[in-house]
Amino acid sequence: MFAVHSLVCLATLGIRLVGPSDVPVGRTEKQQALHRPVCLIPMGQTIDVEDLPKSVYRLDWMRRVKSSLPVSLVSIPATHDAGTALGRTGLTRCQVLTIPAQLAVGVRGFDIRLRLVGSELKIYHSEESQKVDFRSVLQAFASFLAAHPSELLVMRVREESKAIDASESFEAAFSRETSAFKNLIYQPASRTDIPTIGQLRGKVLLLDNYGKLQDAVDYPNPSMNVQDDYDTSDMAKKFAEIVASFEDARKQKDGKVWDVNYTSSCTIQVDQLANARGVNEKVLGYLKGKRGNLGLVLLNFPSVDVVESIIASNF
Repeated sequence: MFAVHSLVCLATLGIRLVGPSDVPVGRTEKQQALHRPVCLIPMGQTIDVEDLPKSVYRLDWMRRVKSSLPVSLVSIPATHDAGTALGRTGLTRCQVLTIPAQLAVGVRGFDIRLRLVGSELKIYHSEESQKVDFRSVLQAFASFLAAHPSELLVMRVREESKAIDASESFEAAFSRETSAFKNLIYQPASRTDIPTIGQLRGKVLLLDNYGKLQDAVDYPNPSMNVQDDYDTSDMAKKFAEIVASFEDARKQKDGKVWDVNYTSSCTIQVDQLANARGVNEKVLGYLKGKRGNLGLVLLNFPSVDVVESIIASNF
């Protein structure tokens, strides 16, 4: 993933970053954006829970999922770089919906990138702060699961950038930040555990992409089949890889392999937004009417319609 200094490269290539609008986007415009293949509003503005019509709420959809199913046999909509709604479009922004809004529309998987700044863990993408602290994410998760105990959340965590002015390690800061939420974090049987839906209801399954976090499943691990070809400018190739991962997930019968499928990619030539424009509508077309397991599906700028299609594939 290219860093913020690549702004110079983008300018050299003549790639224009989408900037903030002088006129705030109204609620009607935000609601219209929810149904576009690439859900996008001007930079500096977000879609939060109060902007959502009740018709797009999917608060308790996992209630219908059998508790005996391993999580690897359930189609789960997820967001790549989940906390980046305030990032710069064309560079570090991958979402428009805030995390509480993502929860409301049915997203249950979250790619959380953290940087230790002083004594606080904050959401970062590359070297750029996303103006969201980790504690607020945990509080949003805890509040949501308390109100909707049939649901579960999957959280992949990685250290995005080196610490700034920190007096403790990343893992120590993470342990400290999560200590008040211990009852929220699922306790896996092993570092490759694939728990059932019943075991996970009301909990957060932590996927450790750092390597030293407690109460976590390793990410990736031998039980996972991960498609994350992020460093490609070829959207036809990327879409073919996405479909191959979907098809592999649909073949799984015993749940011993968990397919994790990133529809996202980013290069200087094809950034986060261009990736979404290149694949989102095709992914939605592929999913139309599909039934069966699709795995954990991570998306850039997803519409509520693609989230709904992934949910619907379970039933």
